[in-house]
Amino acid sequence: MQQASDIDLMDLDPFVAGEDGALFRRLRDEDPCHWNDEANGPGFWSLTRYEDIKAVAGDWQTFSSAQGTQIESRRAEGHGKPSIHNMDPPRHKLLRNLLTSEFTREGVSRMEPRAREVVTEHLDALVAAGTTDLVATATMQIPILVFGTMLGAPKEDVHRLLEWTNVMSGQSDPDYGADPAVVERVRHEVFDYFHELTEARRAAPQEDLISVLVQGEVDGQRLQRDELDPYYLVMLVAGNETTRNMMTGAALLLHQHPEERERLKAGLVTPRQAIEEVVRMVSPIVCMRRTATRDVELHGKQIKEGDKVVLWFTSANRDERVFDDPDRLILDRTPNKHLGFGRGPHFCIGSHLARLEGEILLEELVRRDLTIEVLGTPERLRSNFFRGIKKLPVAVRSASGCPVGAHG
Repeated sequence: MQQASDIDLMDLDPFVAGEDGALFRRLRDEDPCHWNDEANGPGFWSLTRYEDIKAVAGDWQTFSSAQGTQIESRRAEGHGKPSIHNMDPPRHKLLRNLLTSEFTREGVSRMEPRAREVVTEHLDALVAAGTTDLVATATMQIPILVFGTMLGAPKEDVHRLLEWTNVMSGQSDPDYGADPAVVERVRHEVFDYFHELTEARRAAPQEDLISVLVQGEVDGQRLQRDELDPYYLVMLVAGNETTRNMMTGAALLLHQHPEERERLKAGLVTPRQAIEEVVRMVSPIVCMRRTATRDVELHGKQIKEGDKVVLWFTSANRDERVFDDPDRLILDRTPNKHLGFGRGPHFCIGSHLARLEGEILLEELVRRDLTIEVLGTPERLRSNFFRGIKKLPVAVRSASGCPVGAHG
């Protein structure tokens, strides 16, 4: 058997196969501060236990985000200042605060009618199709249509935003953006697009996020292009990819745990409870990276100043030391202090919007008495950063168990 010390988390095959959980279980038990070599990098430390990850994520003074938050740095030179992802307080907090009020539970509640409209339209499309790919027909579309409205992008541009998101979030997957030239072209297209919207909102502000950013001030100064560009890029990907994967994951989990699906349909569990457990189980963001600002000892290992330290949230959310029966879906799990939205200064600003969209999807499935039956193996994104599913063949069934729609 492979030694835990030899586990390579840069090997994407277990993530594509959905078999990485066994690796993380071994690391939690045998090597919770695990050194991982990199073919094209200096290597990194992997933290896999809940309490370690929780502590490190909250300690930005010792574990900084300023040198990058993905294992391999993906920041392109010549594209402005760092994004809020790659930044520490106090500057991070000042920039984040520009949008904080927009993303509170109360702030996103104004998006509920739009979210319900979009979810309903796509459930109609699933019903009409009968048998289809859940991702292409519904879960890929819903988040970008909702967030696009909040962002301020015209409806007719949403398909372009979706294509750009796929490339930017799937850089390690050959189906999307493995070619660096393609990634670079898309990045330029994104910036050019948002430059036009920026000028339009400066001239005539509206009730959208772009207007908030271009009109907002930090230390008495409005953001310039080199600060707006990375902000837009982060919002575009974060506002779509994670919610898409949460929704697709929800359908797969409910199929795999029919007893929990029936409890949800019977009203024994609320959608709000259920979506928290879905986020724990899916962990849409698999990991985040930090960089040590000083020498630290952890589990008998010497982390040196400048070393990369990777926080595997997906492992923390399955840690047996915190969660009973962690690989089982328990929709009303209590307590459920998962780290699916991160922890500390970089806690996901869009968590309430993601929750809202997920809750509405579950509410509408229950209200319409629909069951999404998975017909084949999910085709997973080739990534150890996003927990993505590219394709998921499904049939939508009514309460009677029969397919519904045009092909039923």
